[in-house]
Amino acid sequence: MTKCGKAYCACRSDPTKRHGPYFELTYKVEGKTVNVRLSPEAAPLYRAASAQFRSLKTTLRRLEKISQAVLKLQAKIAQSK
Repeated sequence: MTKCGKAYCACRSDPTKRHGPYFELTYKVEGKTVNVRLSPEAAPLYRAASAQFRSLKTTLRRLEKISQAVLKLQAKIAQSK
């Protein structure tokens, strides 16, 4: 919920009269933040996609840790021969 910035609007003094809800997608392009306002119909789709992306990133971090552990073990084995 947001305030519009107009001095005479009720949203400035009463939090229950704020505008919204608005759905926004925020991401970075070449170090700059980009905000895209989404329609209420598109918001659930983007929310689900964001959850899937976070899950994918978690899985990739796990795989990276496993790969590092395997490489360290293989290096130890190779040195002991």
